Amino acid sequence: MIKLNTSELSRVMLELHRAGRELSYVAFQPRALALVNEIIAFDSAWWGNAAAEPMEIHRLHLHNCADSILQAYMPHIDEDFFRVALIEHPGTTINMSDLITREQFTRTKIYRDLGKRYRIEWSLGTLLVEPVSSLYEFLTLWRHDARKPFNDIERQSKELLMPHVADAHRVARLRAVLDGERVQHDRWAVCDVRGFLREASPGFVHDLRVSWADWQGSRLPEPLLESIRSAKSLQTRGLKLQISAKGDFRYLQIAGRSAMDGLTSREHQIIARYAQGATNARIAKEFSLSPSTVRNHIARCYRKLAVNNKAELALRLAHSS
Repeated sequence: MIKLNTSELSRVMLELHRAGRELSYVAFQPRALALVNEIIAFDSAWWGNAAAEPMEIHRLHLHNCADSILQAYMPHIDEDFFRVALIEHPGTTINMSDLITREQFTRTKIYRDLGKRYRIEWSLGTLLVEPVSSLYEFLTLWRHDARKPFNDIERQSKELLMPHVADAHRVARLRAVLDGERVQHDRWAVCDVRGFLREASPGFVHDLRVSWADWQGSRLPEPLLESIRSAKSLQTRGLKLQISAKGDFRYLQIAGRSAMDGLTSREHQIIARYAQGATNARIAKEFSLSPSTVRNHIARCYRKLAVNNKAELALRLAHSS
């Protein structure tokens, strides 16, 4: 009876994490697949990320497979029974031979149009849901020999390996983006060029939800997407967002808030007019307030900004513009 080779699995897991810490992002995936191949022999593979709604593949790493496979696959995406099984069972490794017989598979349109062309005779796949972005991360191994289906020990081995593969991949990606950045602050994020979050600190998520109360999902708010694509920093809705290009990724940092950011919009309006020389009575008339309410607003602004007179207040406003 064949059993799991736990010592070899442990060795490969350690090597995966070492590769995530030490190799460049570009070099990581080929090395990771070579390590997986030491446990589970395969002939070709694809490894990528995809969004669920709408279904769209974002990044794809191909091993020993023609680049044309993605274009050839997309017309068959809705009939792909293997993809459906992966999505329905995240974290579980699926062996195609558990879903369909060889004879049934060869009669499907997806085999005639795709499998035969790219020599996909057997598939062994796992899909995980990324914790921050909720994107799918999938890795499917293929065999070209119809006489050699994957067995259940190989299925179990891949299921044990996949979380380590994904975590080491995450570390390699973070290193590629964050190396050389100052990350002592607590409001940062990593996204791809389309604005899909891959990593984010709790402080970053909190600040975005304060500015966009209806924001949800894995893609950043629409007004940020063009700046993310072009890697241009911007200021919007009270946020100063610094954006750096890191290859196919973007590093985002919300700049530290100043005391001015602690003022309400009404306080901003009142002290702007006050610093311009408007009297309390004039400001009260403009904003339909009582003079005493205006005085209270100005007093609170003095405390919040730690200024003592109108000249200091005007200087603080000038520096913040």
